[in-house]
Amino acid sequence: MKPLQIGVCSWSLRQPDLATALRVATEQLGLDLVQVGFFDEAVLDTSGDGAVVDAVRAGGLEVSATCVGFVGEDYSSIDAIARTGGYRPDDQFAARLAKTIRVRDMTVALGARMMTTHIGFVPAGDSGPAYASMVERLQRVCDALDEKGIVLTMETGQESASHLMQFIDDVNRPNICVNFDPANMVLYGVGDPVEAVGILGERIAHVHCKDARFSDSPGKTWGQEVPLGQGEANISGVLSKLRKIGYTGPLVIEREGGDDRIGDVRAGISFLRALL
Repeated sequence: MKPLQIGVCSWSLRQPDLATALRVATEQLGLDLVQVGFFDEAVLDTSGDGAVVDAVRAGGLEVSATCVGFVGEDYSSIDAIARTGGYRPDDQFAARLAKTIRVRDMTVALGARMMTTHIGFVPAGDSGPAYASMVERLQRVCDALDEKGIVLTMETGQESASHLMQFIDDVNRPNICVNFDPANMVLYGVGDPVEAVGILGERIAHVHCKDARFSDSPGKTWGQEVPLGQGEANISGVLSKLRKIGYTGPLVIEREGGDDRIGDVRAGISFLRALL
C-alpha cells in the first residue's frame, strides 16, 4: 500500500455480491484498495472461499484488511449492541471465535495482514470478572490470529480512547491494534475524535473514514451517520492529527447509510484528496 492510500469498505457499496462491489470500486470509483467484509455466513462456505480470492485477484485490488461480523449482533440501539456485540456474549464466544479463525485464514489467502472487528463492549473499570473475561477472550483471539501473522485491529466506538488503551495494555499481545473510526466516537457519544487520535497514537494501524453527528443524548441514543465531511467528526482535524503522529496506513471510506452509497463514496474520495 502507498502511504495514506484511499480505499473503500466492500459492504459500503451495497452490491448484491462481492465481485460486483469490487468492479464498482475499480471501474466507477477508480480505487485499487478495498477492505473485504465477512458478515454473511454463506460467503465462508468452503465452496465459496476460492471465489472470493478469485474475485479480488481478477479486480487487481489490494486488500487493506478483512472485517468479521457475527450473526445475532443487534444494532437497533446502543443498549442492544452492548448485550449482543462481538465477543461479549458468553453463549456465543465459541462460535464467534471459530468464525474469526475462518476469516483469519481468508485474510491470509487474500494477502492481507490485518483483520478488523467490533470486539464488543469492554466492561467499565479495569477489574472484576466481566473485565477479566474480556481480557482473556481477546488474548485467545489474538493468539489465534498470531498463528498466521495476522494483526487484530479493533474498531473504536463504544469505549473512550483512554479506556481502550488500558484494555490493550491488559490484553498484552503484540498483534492487537486499533482500527480508528472517528464517526463511531460520535455515534456512540464517547469523546472527541481528534483527542482520541492523540491518545491512541501508534496503536492506530487502520482507519475508517466515516462521519456522523452527535445525538441529543450522547451515549444513550445513536447519533446519525452522514456523508464524509458533513458531520461533527472533524475529519480534517483527524487527518491532520494522524499525520502529526506519523500515521501512514490506509484511509478506507465506510458509508453505512443513505440511498446513494456510490455517489457518497465518490464525493468522499474527492473530499479526502482535497484534504491530502
